[in-house]
Amino acid sequence: MENKAEVIAMIPARIGSTRLPMKNLALIDGEPMISYAIRAAQGAGVFDRIVINADAPVFAAIAARYGVEFYQRPAALGSSTTKSDDVVRDFMQHHPADIVAWVNPGRAWTP
Repeated sequence: MENKAEVIAMIPARIGSTRLPMKNLALIDGEPMISYAIRAAQGAGVFDRIVINADAPVFAAIAARYGVEFYQRPAALGSSTTKSDDVVRDFMQHHPADIVAWVNPGRAWTP
């Protein structure tokens, strides 16, 4: 019998964005911007778990509202100079999985 790999969607969120403060909480059509990343991950149908990885407890309420998990990373990993590698390393130490996909909220893309 083949074991299925555990796949986690990690949605990073920082309260202190330098260009647009609290951008992940900004309302777009009445919903916080981060909710669009959550819904996209949910709609993909490939993730065993979806976790908001944030530096502020306000994101716990959003995670609960949309039915996903919340992880509050250490304050030291919430600055604008924090390296993505350090955020991922910390997350994977606390949420071991076979695959972790970084799902960015607030990034413009063209299909």
